Amino acid sequence: MPPLNILTKIRKFYGLSEQNPDIQWTKTNLYRRRLEQVKTGWIISGLLMLAVENVAGIMAILFFSGFMSLAFLERDGE
Repeated sequence: MPPLNILTKIRKFYGLSEQNPDIQWTKTNLYRRRLEQVKTGWIISGLLMLAVENVAGIMAILFFSGFMSLAFLERDGE
């Protein structure tokens, strides 16, 4: 039997079903493509943060990138 990853262990501990639509969403190809785009976006944001020499600018990029990551990875409406 393959070892369980940490998320599977947490789901088992709290008794969460694998049939939950939000969990199923993370296993789709669209979600994986979006995740790769978010990773690329974070790399670009990191480079922008290095280029900006202002703490306020860095914080603005950080908050905007975090918000966009969460919004972009959200499951589409039904």
